Amino acid sequence: MKLGKVENKKALGIFEKKTKDDLENKEIVNFAAEYWANAILNSGKDQISVQMGNGFITLSEKELEKFKKAFISYILKIFPVGDNSITLWTSNGEYFDRVGVDSYLKEIMKKSNLPLTCLPSDICMWIYPNKIDIEDEFQQETIYSSQSKKLK
Repeated sequence: MKLGKVENKKALGIFEKKTKDDLENKEIVNFAAEYWANAILNSGKDQISVQMGNGFITLSEKELEKFKKAFISYILKIFPVGDNSITLWTSNGEYFDRVGVDSYLKEIMKKSNLPLTCLPSDICMWIYPNKIDIEDEFQQETIYSSQSKKLK
């Protein structure tokens, strides 16, 4: 995985929320914004892609709004709303409260009747209050940790 610059792209990232002030401009936010932006380098100007492992779901702006509503509605049934709720961030600083983790995307895409152009892979991104780990679930190993800042 190679991290690159975010240039005129919107990227969706999933973060554990404390408060916006706690997370803004911190390494964990910057890293994840870049990580997700790299997932959508092949998307068109008016499309947004959500990375699922090593694949993409590509949505138009209209589809994205539909997706957000379905996403939030579905996740609210699963996660309690509170100070430690889950937040969806984008690389340009916007964020959407009360949403969940990417493992639910397949189910949400089904519920919102949007095209699913890939299935989740075994690559998972785990977000903790003080670090991000990217793991290969199949091999049960960490392939990136923001604490060591090294790819394995």
